[in-house]
Amino acid sequence: MNSLLEKLKTQYKTGSMAIKLLIVNVVFFALTAVISIIFKLFSFNINLSSLYGASPDWQILLSRPWTLVTYMFAHDLSGISHLLWNMVLFYFAGTFFVHKQGSKKLLSVYLVGGFFGFLAFFIGYNFLPAFNNASQFPLIGASAAVIAVFVAGGTIYPNHPLKFTFIAKPIKLSYIVGGVILLDVIRLQTSIGVEGGNAGGWLSHLGGAAFGFYYGNKVRQGKNVLSSFEKFLDKLFSLDFPRWFTTISTKPKMKVKKGGKVNDKKAKARPK
Repeated sequence: MNSLLEKLKTQYKTGSMAIKLLIVNVVFFALTAVISIIFKLFSFNINLSSLYGASPDWQILLSRPWTLVTYMFAHDLSGISHLLWNMVLFYFAGTFFVHKQGSKKLLSVYLVGGFFGFLAFFIGYNFLPAFNNASQFPLIGASAAVIAVFVAGGTIYPNHPLKFTFIAKPIKLSYIVGGVILLDVIRLQTSIGVEGGNAGGWLSHLGGAAFGFYYGNKVRQGKNVLSSFEKFLDKLFSLDFPRWFTTISTKPKMKVKKGGKVNDKKAKARPK
């Protein structure tokens, strides 16, 4: 057990932002599962998901603002499939995005994409008639954030070829992204008005996808719409408290020349 924890710590410290976010999702799932077991053993009548899931009720949301972030790291505890498929897609999409754009941009797209996913969910339940009588369960899952990263990568690099062992010719990344979005549209259409359906979840997917598409198009135009947010993250993670994502610091490294003269003019920030 100790060796497993040590390996996890090493992977977290040395891994890319994609690996860090993946580990946070897995650890969050494990912790909430353990807490849920404890609650059930002692018959605590507490809806655990309401503490970390983002509610569409604005009054509840104002009393639990942290859920705007925690929801995108939480997953359904009734099985492993929700977490598994999200992390499989994120591993490939996130690794690709880090390789092309860097760790700092991955974190910002993940967080903002997750926020827009919630925004679509919130608007649906509060302003669209089809959702008026639906059960207002809190939103949980990294899906919207993951889809945002996936769509952003596919929008920036639409012609990137993906090779599959069972298909002779490579498939363009944009085609795969389009297929995933189409699937979410179909699933949303079939779940609206259905009792127990996941219409809110599919709606959040499309919210994340919309942001990813917008972000990717702006990058293709040479613009970074999240530059201010990235600077905010730099300042946030430079504060003196436990740092979860210290490796994304963009402070330039000072270069010392012979004689002790400091030259930082050419120092460039490189996300690890």
